[in-house]
Amino acid sequence: MIRWLTIVIALVVGLSLGTAPRADAQGLIWKLPADGTWIRYEGTYQQIETRSTTGGTDLTIQWIQHLTIKSVGQQEAEHEGKTVPCRWLEFKVQTGKKSEAGINPGPVGASIYKVLVPESRVIGKLADDETIPVSFLPILKGFRKDGEKPVEEMTSSVLQIYPKIALLRHYTTLEKDGEPEALEVGVGSVTAQKWKAKYEAENLQNHTVHESELWRSDEVPFGMAQWSVKLTMERKGENEPRSAFKQVAQTVVEMKALETGTDAKSEVETP
Repeated sequence: MIRWLTIVIALVVGLSLGTAPRADAQGLIWKLPADGTWIRYEGTYQQIETRSTTGGTDLTIQWIQHLTIKSVGQQEAEHEGKTVPCRWLEFKVQTGKKSEAGINPGPVGASIYKVLVPESRVIGKLADDETIPVSFLPILKGFRKDGEKPVEEMTSSVLQIYPKIALLRHYTTLEKDGEPEALEVGVGSVTAQKWKAKYEAENLQNHTVHESELWRSDEVPFGMAQWSVKLTMERKGENEPRSAFKQVAQTVVEMKALETGTDAKSEVETP
C-alpha cells in the first residue's frame, strides 16, 4: 500500500508543479456543525496497475478506507489583523484491510490532522459575496500525527485535503447533475444535490484525469454525504507525441457517510 500511495502522490505533485497557479474551492468542508459533532465515512479505495497495454494482466488491489471528521473545540484567534471565532477540526484517515476491530491499517497506522480554522472561511460555496474564489482553508495552527510517531506541528498555512486526507480536489467549477433527491447513506435518508467535477493536468511525460461526483447535503455534518473519485494516469516518452499516452494506473474511491455523533473528543494532545 505504501508503494501505491507514494506513486499516486508523486505523480499528482509533479503534475501540479507543471501547471499554472489556481484559486480552488474547498472540496470536503462546506459547513460547520455544532462543536462536538463528528462524522465517519467509509468506503473502498481501489488501485489498478494497467498492464494490458503491454500484453500483461492488470493488477487490482482494494482496501477499505475510513475518514472521520470532528469538531473538537472553539477558540478566538487573530486572522488578517482581527480576532475572530475559530474552530478546531480533526481529520483521521485509515486505509487497510477489514478486521474484527473494523480496519487494520498495518504498520503505517492512522494519520490524524488537527487544525484551527477561521469559521468565517467556511461558507459553503465557490466564491464569497465579493465573488472572490474561496481558496484552501487557512490554518492558524496545525498538528499532525502519523501512527505511533510523535505529534508534529504543521508548517503549512493552508489545509490541503488532497491527496493525503482525501482524493477530493479543490475545484474551481462544479456542474450540477439533476435536482436534489433522496440519498440513502449510513446515517439514513438525506436530501442531496449531486455535482460533477473534472480536472486535467499534463506535462511532457504524464497526463492525469481527475473526475469526481459529490453529493452535497445540508442534513449531514460538514456538508458532504457521499463522493466518488476516478483518477486516471497516463505516461509516454518525453519526445513522443501526445497520441502515445497510455494508461498506467487508475485509482477509484467510493465513500459515503456511515455514522455521526455529538461526543467528539480530540485524539491529538497539543501544546
